[in-house]
Amino acid sequence: MEKRLIIAFLSLFIGQMGLCQLPGQFTLLGSWDDDNLPIASPSNLVLQYSGCWGIAVNNREYAVLGGAEHVLFFDVTEPSTPKLVGKFQGSVNTVWREFKSYKNRIYAVSDASTEGLMIFDMSHAEDTIVRTYWSNEFFNSAHTITLDTTSGRIYLNGGSATLGIMVLDVRQNPDQPEFVAHAVLEGGLLHDSYVRNDTIYGSSGFEGYYVYDMKDPLNPTILASINTGGYNHNSWLNKAGTHAYYTVEVPDGQPIQIINLQLLPLGEIEVVGSFLDKFSVDFNMHTAIPHNVYIKDEILFNSQYEDGLLAYDISNPTQPVLLAQYDTHPQNNQYNGYRGNWGNYPWLPSGNIIAGDMQNGLFMLKLQTSFVGTQSPDNQLSVSVYPNPASGVLNLQFQTPPTEEWTWQISNLAGQRVVAGTGTSAHSQAISVAGLANGLYFVTIQDEKGRLAVRKVVVE
Repeated sequence: MEKRLIIAFLSLFIGQMGLCQLPGQFTLLGSWDDDNLPIASPSNLVLQYSGCWGIAVNNREYAVLGGAEHVLFFDVTEPSTPKLVGKFQGSVNTVWREFKSYKNRIYAVSDASTEGLMIFDMSHAEDTIVRTYWSNEFFNSAHTITLDTTSGRIYLNGGSATLGIMVLDVRQNPDQPEFVAHAVLEGGLLHDSYVRNDTIYGSSGFEGYYVYDMKDPLNPTILASINTGGYNHNSWLNKAGTHAYYTVEVPDGQPIQIINLQLLPLGEIEVVGSFLDKFSVDFNMHTAIPHNVYIKDEILFNSQYEDGLLAYDISNPTQPVLLAQYDTHPQNNQYNGYRGNWGNYPWLPSGNIIAGDMQNGLFMLKLQTSFVGTQSPDNQLSVSVYPNPASGVLNLQFQTPPTEEWTWQISNLAGQRVVAGTGTSAHSQAISVAGLANGLYFVTIQDEKGRLAVRKVVVE
């Protein structure tokens, strides 16, 4: 109880701080935590929880959360009071549990050595949740699970499928998987994957990012690949399928990378941008770590460990705009490594967002913003702000110079405007920042037509 009260107080304080500095905010609707649950190894992390997911059944909403020794189910229809409605014991203590959903079922895997696959029937969840299947007949462990809800195929990543990917089929019977293939992939191990139209976008650890045609799962064909310079962890595609966004978990401090997929039919993919926002201070060689990204419509939700949950407007795919941040792990003020927000689920019909914190449990959040989807060419200014970090002078460079008067302002993290001015129709303009204290600032540029650009700048 004491930990929950501290977290609620700090989260409210941080949330109020964020009202002025970003174009949106997360509101805490409710949370759940049980300090009496077992702790996973390694115990020095005090890790009680791992992956999370969600499902809507019979006009009710549910969250599923991985515990060190359990799979936990919550009725979150009333998000202010998440209600524990299912607690299923696993066979081992494990750091990793991951989930996906299909036809009122939840499919659960773990990286434990012998736990295999669990299937939970949620079709009568208001009365009961039934574990209909628990077996390692096909595999002993999987690091993550990917489920194509169109084809009914399950893809098992990592674990027993170290040399590639294992494919099961639950289209005919969602409670009884059928073995399809255990395919060896050119990129080797898949830590995680995303699937759309029988195409797998694979995060292959230190091997990089690989895209495969899986129409014939017995003979996967590589379409393109790229070396990502670290441990490629997870990815998701935007709604249009034109760009992918991937995280690199190792080494620390790697930004989310943006991949252009538009030349994939020609066998080409390329990195066309990156972004990383930090909300704490580096300490003892640790820094921010984006972990899992998921996309709903034009919003990317980034579970960034100790920084909590971050939301970005990606309506302009290569120019993400940070909308809001919610710290599910407010007990830290410096980076310490693998703690905090593991994952999230943003697709509940209510619009409420599930987030799971490794030490602090389940969070129910709501994103409030009027900025999402406003980055169309008609209402967005194309402007570069450099150098970044800046000292002395900051330059604003327009791709196309405004034909009318425009304004600019620089605000600090408290949302206070510290300097402002008007611009001309020239391609560029220099702004003095020599009098500003070192730190992070937001530069807002707007013309008379209401077109907007917001950029983050460090002054040093």
